[in-house]
Amino acid sequence: MLPMRQRGFTIVEVLVSIGIVALVLMFAAPSAATWIQNTRLRTAAESVVTCLTTARLEAIKRNTVVSCQMTDPNSTAWNVCLYDAINNVCLTTTGAVLAQRDASEDNGITTLGIDTTASSSALGSGYNVPGSATFDSFGRLASTAPSNAMRVDIRNTQLANADERRLVVFITLGGQIHMCDPKLAYPANPQGCST
Repeated sequence: MLPMRQRGFTIVEVLVSIGIVALVLMFAAPSAATWIQNTRLRTAAESVVTCLTTARLEAIKRNTVVSCQMTDPNSTAWNVCLYDAINNVCLTTTGAVLAQRDASEDNGITTLGIDTTASSSALGSGYNVPGSATFDSFGRLASTAPSNAMRVDIRNTQLANADERRLVVFITLGGQIHMCDPKLAYPANPQGCST
């Protein structure tokens, strides 16, 4: 009769396996942390696009002027509201705020910069914030609003410039909204910025 062989791993094999896994995790952790922060930045940028799109659609639907107000330079907090063209602010009547995102809903790593032109240079955190983009009943940027945002930079200032994936949202006079990545070349990649 042949003796039965024992199955399993020796302690040396287990320790070598744990060491290999630890080395892989040690090298992957920094890039995973950057990836997670850039994913959060993308979510914040999509929130800004949601504000702009909601304001535009509500303006068309209600046949009136509606504004997307970005209210906090240190987060992606915003209000979509009925617009008071005389005072260049949201109306204060009941029901004037149609949608909103509070600063507490933000991920704590994003900041905004706003420009009233479709410039191509990077905007600093908090530049022109609070700011707004206001749409008329045709879905275009309202000519009655004196300082419409045409560019919004969404940034993560906690990352180094080389790791930061800054995203930009452009709003045309006709009301088209386009989010892009300035690190990508537009003709080669449709997610890149053309300006």
